[in-house]
Amino acid sequence: MARRIKIASSILNIRLHPHSDDRYVEFFKDIYQTKKIVRLHGDRHGMISLLDMTKSDEGVVRGIITTFINIEIDGNWFDAENLQDATDQQVSEVKIPANLHPNAAQFYFIFDVKKHRIYIQNYSRSKVLTPPQALKLLSELSTQTSITQKYNYASITLIQDKKALEKIFKIDRIDRITINILKPNADILADDFEEQIEAHLLASHARKLTLTYQANPGDSLVPNSDIQKLGEAALTNGSVRVDGRNDGQSVHESTEDSPLIIQGKYDPDTTTEDQAFRRLINEAENNR
Repeated sequence: MARRIKIASSILNIRLHPHSDDRYVEFFKDIYQTKKIVRLHGDRHGMISLLDMTKSDEGVVRGIITTFINIEIDGNWFDAENLQDATDQQVSEVKIPANLHPNAAQFYFIFDVKKHRIYIQNYSRSKVLTPPQALKLLSELSTQTSITQKYNYASITLIQDKKALEKIFKIDRIDRITINILKPNADILADDFEEQIEAHLLASHARKLTLTYQANPGDSLVPNSDIQKLGEAALTNGSVRVDGRNDGQSVHESTEDSPLIIQGKYDPDTTTEDQAFRRLINEAENNR
């Protein structure tokens, strides 16, 4: 039996206003068709390289994100054998077509149109697409002028782990709690409390609500039920930051540092990476 391989996914929440299922499908078509390459980290870049719309009528859009090294052909070159800068003659002999990029890796994604959530694979054959890199890719694709002119500005956030919220609310002394909530989608809000946030942001033409709780001198803030509700809403639609002290030491913690990761393992002899990813997402959806 082959060694079981790890597979993992982060989750992004995408919000368009106004929004509808068809609009989300068109949004993905349009950002894909731009063929924009986004710098993710260092010389590693990425783009949406495949979009599968065959299940869009069922509320599912699938595809592939490819990352690669983007070589600067016009940059300085180094001759490692002679330990000196390469000569113009040597550089002129380098023939790499501008459309070819080395060290490529592919990562599957699945977009749930109804819930406006995109699951993005994080590991593939020792290559990594980190959650912040996935967020950066989708954010930059969505802020192109051709996209914002048609869809306004999409709000895209990483869904964060509820355990992170529980952890930061247990800090010994909480001096300040800052809660950021981007405008949610009304059709996925869970209760009237969150619907009031949606209505408030819509009425004020605002994209984000920031609440800051500051403790009385010498006291520690108590995350009551209202603060808990706001914090839980922010895990999907924003972030929560706590400033305080633990064991006498100053601490500054944010849920943004703890994206929700779902993961599992599969046997490559019996299951393809694509099959394993789809199974992972199906199990996560069924357990929510």
